[in-house]
Amino acid sequence: MSLISETGVQADIEHVRDLKEISRYGVMGFPALVINRKVKAVGSVPSRSKIKELIREAETEIQHNKA
Repeated sequence: MSLISETGVQADIEHVRDLKEISRYGVMGFPALVINRKVKAVGSVPSRSKIKELIREAETEIQHNKA
């Protein structure tokens, strides 16, 4: 089971390798995790539980903004 499916959140994942696109986020280190155009982690890979937490927080923010 993938990490995204474990959260129950519908999401797309994109692995970005283009340096110009990456630089648009102001990221100066690798790897980086960006969720909904917001940098959430740089320089290390967060734990599975932390990534799930960040995904759920982003989903809650989206739902809140729709209301």
